Amino acid sequence: MRKLLFVVNNFNIGGPQKSLLALLDNINYDLFDVSLISLEPDGTLIKHLNKNVKLIQVSELFTAYTLPSKNTFYYFKIMLKHRKFLAAIDFLWILFKFLLNKDMNPERQRFWKRHRKELPELKDQFDASFGVSSGLSTYFIVDCIKSAKKYHWVRGDYSRTSIDKNIDEYYFSKVNGSLSVSKECSDIFTNIFPFMKGKMQVFYNVLPIKFYERTASVTNEIPYDQSIKFLTVTRLDLDKGLDIAVDACEVLLEKGIEFKWYILGDGKYRDKVEKIIEEKNLKKYIFLLGFKLNTFEYIKRCDIFVHPSRSEGKSNAVDEALYLKKPIVITNYTTVREQITDNVNGFICAMSGGELADKIEYVLNNMTNLNEKLSKNAIYDYDKDPTDFFMNLL
Repeated sequence: MRKLLFVVNNFNIGGPQKSLLALLDNINYDLFDVSLISLEPDGTLIKHLNKNVKLIQVSELFTAYTLPSKNTFYYFKIMLKHRKFLAAIDFLWILFKFLLNKDMNPERQRFWKRHRKELPELKDQFDASFGVSSGLSTYFIVDCIKSAKKYHWVRGDYSRTSIDKNIDEYYFSKVNGSLSVSKECSDIFTNIFPFMKGKMQVFYNVLPIKFYERTASVTNEIPYDQSIKFLTVTRLDLDKGLDIAVDACEVLLEKGIEFKWYILGDGKYRDKVEKIIEEKNLKKYIFLLGFKLNTFEYIKRCDIFVHPSRSEGKSNAVDEALYLKKPIVITNYTTVREQITDNVNGFICAMSGGELADKIEYVLNNMTNLNEKLSKNAIYDYDKDPTDFFMNLL
């Protein structure tokens, strides 16, 4: 039996975590002994792990060295408890810079690289290990895991990341290869790191259908009525185009179109989004519902799935809308055409509120014909068996 280890930065609700849940529901446990490490403990999705997966608990010192954005004082004390005084001082200095609005991601990278030799190597040995969340999860498998093969995982458009590429290059040179959620993401990645060409494998996200079956729920937040309903599933982040969505709302209302636009997800941009919605008097039209475990139930109730993002790898939420044969209106970010063919299985528009509103209006006016077209063009292979793919990596 081959031993696999998957490492995530956290196991809270998110696209990478849900696709990993799906992968672990579909892999062959007669062939693989599978373990998981979450660098931040007690994630929301931990309790939904397949029962065959071994959850490895690591020292809180590892978590502290990822510089979590929550419970920072607690993890500062963990460093002191382990007598990592230089790391603790460094941590305080980084927190001070964070208060001055410095980007934390490059600081996390630099902190890890400066102090990585202070961390122990785990005793367990594996045939292959995977840094599922990229970033620090990849650094962790390189520095702290004994594994015959080690793999990075490209989860998005690397060109849009605000990180220290020199440190990434150091770690990428230490892995055996990288998985990528899409061919487009792989091409972007290898253009930046040419030495990774020939080491890339595209592995499309697996939809968490079995997980949704286990967590089936009924929601009353999106009522069954005659109102027009739009749905967006996203992290509340500037890169996800929520300002474009708000602009589109105003244009649609000017056109005399009444609707309700539901947004699933959360994030550090939530307060700003709420403020914009209130300032523009859109509280009757836009509803922020927060994170939801079973997004299927919400997608089923919408008339149009709207994805106004500026950047994606390969969106799980878009895959779910495709699976459920929903009309999709989506912006033309770099990797969009790996999922959507314009006017075939969805509708692509420019990144502006006006263009988004016009495309939504077009879909509303042609809904009957479009539903028939989308049913013919839907794709169904999202719960594939990943066993052969992972055997070939070993």
